[in-house]
Amino acid sequence: MIKNNKLLIASLIVAAIVNLISLCILNIDFLPDFILLTLLFWLFTSSNVLSISIFWSVGLLTDIFLGDLLGQNALTYASCYFMAQFYKTKIMLTNNFQLSIYIFFIFLGAQIIMLFTNLMHELRYPGLSYFLQSLSAGLICYLWSTFRSFKFDH
Repeated sequence: MIKNNKLLIASLIVAAIVNLISLCILNIDFLPDFILLTLLFWLFTSSNVLSISIFWSVGLLTDIFLGDLLGQNALTYASCYFMAQFYKTKIMLTNNFQLSIYIFFIFLGAQIIMLFTNLMHELRYPGLSYFLQSLSAGLICYLWSTFRSFKFDH
């Protein structure tokens, strides 16, 4: 277990704070949803701690925290949980590059769900640059998994 879930809660708080930082370059927000990235990380490292109800609850808290449409992130996070669980055995047996490809497609699915819910409620279309967040999520996952597998020998 994750030391009585203290590490999980602390990492989710840090991810929520990082989610508030919007780094826009040329009016393009390319940072991924760090809360979802953190949830997927804990799902792959210790799957017995996380369930669909945690994904759903964190999604509802994210909706309240960010002021989004209530239930939008909850639906997205729950859908990502199902996608990750469906491909979990394949993801755990792959190398770092293939892991980042799976994360890219999970985030792409999440962004498509978010886009459809936004368009159904007549919010504006963000443009194709919206999908750069999936690419950056795959890149962050690749860099993190490469760093974790790097051995420091003295």
